[in-house]
Amino acid sequence: MTIDRSAAREAVSDVAIGFFMAFPIAILVLSTTTWMELSVPVTAVVQTFVFTLVGLVRKYFVRVHFKGRDEVCEDV
Repeated sequence: MTIDRSAAREAVSDVAIGFFMAFPIAILVLSTTTWMELSVPVTAVVQTFVFTLVGLVRKYFVRVHFKGRDEVCEDV
């Protein structure tokens, strides 16, 4: 089995970006849901929804970045 270095680099970058985004987003969501006095199950649903949306947007931009970078590298 060979390792696709470009795909591995993209995966590591995506996870690293997500890792550093997770804590501030969690604090924001938990602070907001606590201020609104929402229950734990509702907080879990809100947090899951927010992380899913942020993850989709993040993955889109990471993929677009690496796709453009790969196309430039192929032209050289």
